Amino acid sequence: MNDIEQKTSREQLGFWGLMAVAISGTVASGVFSLAGDFPKEGISQGGVIIGWVICGLGMFGLMRVFFGLSYVKPELKGGIYSFARAGFGEFVGFFSAWGYWISTWLSLVALSNLLFSSIGYFIPFFGVGNSGPSVIGSSIYLWILVILTIIGVEQASFLNVFLTAAKMVPLFLFILLAFLLGKFQLAIFLDNFWGDSPILEQVASTSLITLWVFVGIEGAVVVSNRAKKMSEVAKASAVSFFFVLILYAFISLVSMGVMSPDELAELPDPNLAYVMEAVVGTWGATLMNIGVIVSLMGGLLAVLIEAMEVSNSAAKMGSFCRFFEKENKNGSPINSLILSMIIAQILLIITYFNESTFQALYYMTGSTLMLPYLLSALFYAMVVFRKDGMETYATGGKYTFEIIVAIIAVVYGVWLVYAAELKYLLANCMFYMPGILVYMKGKSEKNEKFFKGAYDYCVLAVVVALGVLCAVLLITGKIELF
Repeated sequence: MNDIEQKTSREQLGFWGLMAVAISGTVASGVFSLAGDFPKEGISQGGVIIGWVICGLGMFGLMRVFFGLSYVKPELKGGIYSFARAGFGEFVGFFSAWGYWISTWLSLVALSNLLFSSIGYFIPFFGVGNSGPSVIGSSIYLWILVILTIIGVEQASFLNVFLTAAKMVPLFLFILLAFLLGKFQLAIFLDNFWGDSPILEQVASTSLITLWVFVGIEGAVVVSNRAKKMSEVAKASAVSFFFVLILYAFISLVSMGVMSPDELAELPDPNLAYVMEAVVGTWGATLMNIGVIVSLMGGLLAVLIEAMEVSNSAAKMGSFCRFFEKENKNGSPINSLILSMIIAQILLIITYFNESTFQALYYMTGSTLMLPYLLSALFYAMVVFRKDGMETYATGGKYTFEIIVAIIAVVYGVWLVYAAELKYLLANCMFYMPGILVYMKGKSEKNEKFFKGAYDYCVLAVVVALGVLCAVLLITGKIELF
C-alpha cells in the first residue's frame, strides 16, 4: 500500500502513537475478571491455551477485515453494521445495527455491575454488583453521566485513554510479582491440565469469554484517520493486537498457577484482585480494585457515548427511524441517549431480581456481537473474492494473504455462533423483535415498502419464530439469561 501523508494537524500519530491509542481502546475492564471466569466454566489450563490460540487467529482476522474494509470501502461510514447492509440488504443490515446497539447498553449494565463490585471491596455496604445498594449506586452514577453528556461534556471521553493506561500498571505488576515472589507454582498449573470434561466442550466455552475482552477491536482501525502514514496503521494495529493478546493469555494462565481452579472459581468479581492478594497481600487487592474503579468511572462514559452514537448514526444512515436523529442545542443525540439509558436502567433492575452476575451479563453482550462480526467477515470475503477494490489495496502475495484473512475471519465468526449456547442465539432474536417495529417506522417515514421480496420475509419469519420461542422458554422457566 502506498503511504498517504495526512495533512491536517489532527492526524499526526506515528507508529508509537497509533499503538498507544489502539491498546488503550482494546484493553477493557473485563481483563480484571479473566482469572476466575475460565475456571467457573470448568475450563482447564489446556482448554484455555487452545481457546486463546483460536481467539488470537480469529480476532486477528476480524481486525484485518475491519482495516481492509475501511480502506477499500471508505464510503461505508456507518460502522460495522453498514458492512452488513452493503453485503446482505437493508433488513439484515438493520439487525446488525440493532444488535450492535443492544451490545452497548448491555455493556453499560455489565460494567456498572463490575464497578460496584470493586467499590464493595472498600465499602461493604454495596456488596456485590447485583445487590440492591449496588443497583441504586449504578443507576445514580449512570444518570449523572447522562446529565453530563446532555450538557455537552462528551468530549471528556478522551480521558479514558489515560485511565486505561493507568490500569496497565497493576496488570504488569501482577505478572511480574507472581514470578519474582515464587507464587506461580508449576505443580498447580499442571495439575489436571486437560480437565474433566471433553476438550472441545471446554474450548467452545472459552469463546464468549475471549470475545468479551476483545469487544471494541473494530474500533482500533479508526486511528487510521489520525495517522501520519497509512503504511504504519496496519503494523501498529497488528503489534498492539498481539501485545494485548499475550497480556490477556498471561494473566489468565499465571492465575491458574497461583491458585487452583476450584479456588479461582469461588472468587467474587473482579477476581484478579483476589489473586493479586494471594500474591502480595491486601495492598495488591487494593491496587487492583482502584485500577478497576478508576478505569470504569471514565470507561462507562465512553460506553454511554457509544450507545447514543450507534443508534444516532444508524438513524442518519436510514437504518433506524428519525426518532433517534434528534439532537439538543449542544449536539447530543438526546433521544438516543435517554432511550439507551432507560433500557439500561430496566436491565439493572432485572439483574437485581435475578441475581445476575457480571459474567452472565457479558455473555449476553458478546452474543449480540456475533452477527455483526460474522456479517462483516462474510462481506469482506465477498469483496476479496470479487477483487472489488483489491487492485489498490492488495496485489500479488498480499492478495493471497487477504484471501486467507477473509477465510479465517468467516470460520471464526461461524465458530462463535456454534460455540455460543443456544439460549443466547434465541435471546438475540427476542431482542430483535421490537427492533422490527423501529425498522418499519423508519420505512414508513420514507414511504418505502417494509420488506422487499421473499428474502426479507424469510429473515422476518425466522427471527419472529425464534424470538417467540425464546420468550415462551423464559416465561416457563426452561431457560435463564441473566
